[in-house]
Amino acid sequence: MRLLLLPAARAGVAPRALTAVTAWVLGEAGFRRLHLTHSTRNDAFCRVASKARFPLEGITPSEAVHSDGRHDMHLHAHLRSDN
Repeated sequence: MRLLLLPAARAGVAPRALTAVTAWVLGEAGFRRLHLTHSTRNDAFCRVASKARFPLEGITPSEAVHSDGRHDMHLHAHLRSDN
């Protein structure tokens, strides 16, 4: 899933949206674990993940190809038991 917001609408929206989706996925949809990845160069999304209670689990070296080359990726996860 990719979340794109205009700058004026970004304040606090992404963590709230991620929290709402997480609640549905781990609740009604019945999943036990939800993980997300992002480039280690994307500090803003790292803050979103942290605010939505997705702790950093690790770094996967050179995992994704972006327009400027390969990026290391952060791996975050939230478990049903974390709620």
